[in-house]
Parts: sequence; C-alpha cells; structure tokens
Amino acid sequence: MDEVKAMARAGESMGRAVGTGIKSARFGAKRAGAVGVSLSKQAAARAEQELANRGISTDELQERLAQKATGMSRKELAKCGRKARKEMRKRTAKSRKQLAKNTELARRELAARIDPEPVKGRRKWPWVLLVLAGLGAAAVVALSRRPEEMPVATADHDFGRRDQPGRHAADRNADGQPQAIRPEHSR
Repeated sequence: MDEVKAMARAGESMGRAVGTGIKSARFGAKRAGAVGVSLSKQAAARAEQELANRGISTDELQERLAQKATGMSRKELAKCGRKARKEMRKRTAKSRKQLAKNTELARRELAARIDPEPVKGRRKWPWVLLVLAGLGAAAVVALSRRPEEMPVATADHDFGRRDQPGRHAADRNADGQPQAIRPEHSR
C-alpha cells in the first residue's frame, strides 16, 4: 500500500510542478509582449526624430521607398493600382465562387463524418434459402433411411414350433408347474 501512496504523491507533485511551470511561462510571455510593445514605440519615436533631423517627412519617406522598390512614383502606382484593382475584383469573384464550392463540399464531407448514412445490411433471404435447402436435404436423408420392409410370411412356410412349453402365467397350474400343451382346435 505504501507504493500506491508514493506513486499518488509523485503524480500530485508532478502535476503541481507542471501547473506552476505553465503559469510562469504565461506570465513570461505576457511580460515579453509588453516589453516588445514599449521597445517598438521607442524605435518609432527615434526613427521619426532621425527623419526630422535630416529634414524628411513621413510622406516623403513613403515616396522614396516606393520609388526605390518599384521604380515608379506614387502617382504612377495609383494609376497602375486602378487596373490592378479591376483585375483583383475579377480574381476575387472567381475565388469567391471557388470558395463557395469548396465550402459546400467541406460541409457535406463534415456532415457525412458526423452522421454517416446507414450502410445497407446484408440481405437475409439467401440465408433463408440456405436453411430451407438444409432442411430439405435432412428430410431426404431421413426418408431414405427407412427400415427395409420384410417380406410377408406365406402360408406355405412352416413356422418353428416350440419344443418347450410357454412360460406365461396362464400356462401354469396352481402349483406353479407348467401344464401340458394342448393342441388348438381350428375354428
């Protein structure tokens, strides 16, 4: 019984250790997220200060970045953007239709997994035929094993006579001795 108690205590202490580890990991992740937000705010403030020192506004910075990345100005990008938006509408319409089809297929598949249609069971009539055939075969075997008929005795045959007197109570006298055999008279 000591082993059981020891194992139970070991499980409890292990569970407690895992629980505290998870809790401290959550707190550490939350703290790291807060520190990351504050550092990113500080970095943005420093970047704006550096741009102001050089005499560049944020709009000018966006223009320069677009020029370096694509080789076109923001106005040119806006013109191309109209065509791109038109093409994008066509693509989104096609993708929307495809998404609707895929959603319908996924819904059907999920419904089939959750509540599958009942599978057809085996047909029972072949078994019934098999049982009837077996009963018929058993009947044929039983009828074929009838006892053979013995030929009927004819009047010509002489049936064996008794050499000894019968042992029936009617054939004995009062002393219990057998009586003499009387020939039967024909009627």
